[in-house]
Amino acid sequence: MNENIDDILIKRLAGEVLSREEKACFDEWIGEQDHEAYYVELIKIRSGIIASRVKERIDKEKAWNKVRPVRKISRMRILLKYVAIMILPLSLGFFLLTRENKPEKVVYAEAPVQPGKKQAVLTLSSGQQVMLADTVVRVNEKGMVISNLPDKELVYKIMNDTMKTETVYNMVTVPRGGEYKLVLADGTIVWLNSDSHIRYPVTFSGDTRQVELEGEAYFEVAKDKEKPFIVRMNEYNVRVTGTQFNVRNYSNENLATTLVEGRVQIEKKGRVDRLRPGQQAILENNEIRIRTVNVNEQVAWRHGAFGFTQCRLENIMEELARWYDVDVFYMNQQVKNYHFSAWFKRSSSINEVINILEKTKKISLDLKGRILTVKDISRN
Repeated sequence: MNENIDDILIKRLAGEVLSREEKACFDEWIGEQDHEAYYVELIKIRSGIIASRVKERIDKEKAWNKVRPVRKISRMRILLKYVAIMILPLSLGFFLLTRENKPEKVVYAEAPVQPGKKQAVLTLSSGQQVMLADTVVRVNEKGMVISNLPDKELVYKIMNDTMKTETVYNMVTVPRGGEYKLVLADGTIVWLNSDSHIRYPVTFSGDTRQVELEGEAYFEVAKDKEKPFIVRMNEYNVRVTGTQFNVRNYSNENLATTLVEGRVQIEKKGRVDRLRPGQQAILENNEIRIRTVNVNEQVAWRHGAFGFTQCRLENIMEELARWYDVDVFYMNQQVKNYHFSAWFKRSSSINEVINILEKTKKISLDLKGRILTVKDISRN
């Protein structure tokens, strides 16, 4: 086990999904008290390195030379993996020094934890990046005027016909702790959730309208029966002509599409499944399963809320981690499978959320910096 634990820690710190065997190995390893303390230090060091280096990388690197297709592992996840690789040997020495020589404790200054806000990065076809936050921007993209309006949504408007013979792509990336609204050239509205990105043509040509998504988005598709709208993903595609639906495509979760109104069809390797409003297509073990769900709960984020009904705590914490941009550490692995029901506004402070969850008398939550530690108290 010791030979593989470094690789497992790297994957976990990078946010990648562990196999069943790797998860069992990690759970056994972290069960030892010294290992728990070591892992906490790894998270602290990673947070400090990311805080200082990610901004430097964004400042120095003017994005890709050209916008590339969506990949299974995002660039940020790759960066986290390299950060994890770098901190493992460094942090081990730090951990040993802390135990043996007890030097002064290293403290990373971090901003207070706040709820997410409207923020995103627009990557143009040239690779130029435009920060979308509080300031109003207006850029030209080969015949298209792109405006970041005061109410914080990105709108595309065609100004001339020069783009009809050329297809160019843009990308909008929403970081952890963010959300953003995008209006495509055909009038389709896209709401992007935290830790998501979408790649799309600046204007739609041909007989389809295709976009590529990683993360979560709510679509309100402009009707056009002659030109279907397609959301492309690694596992399956969603095809519509005009409707409202939610797609959740995070790498560590089962891909899920929830239909709010209208009709959509799920296309996977020649197989087609059709959804009715209130149904969800979820990919489990490489097979599509159709089920009826509580739509209000599934799309609560779109209306500024969190809704959980008998959800696993681990799933709840992953959602909160993305929105509040925190790292979650479990003192007891069994709490991940506890189930909770809760409903609260996304504008709530993280302390309000902690108080709500602690009222269950099953867990305690301790926030230090950007590390949220979860402890089982139901057995005390």
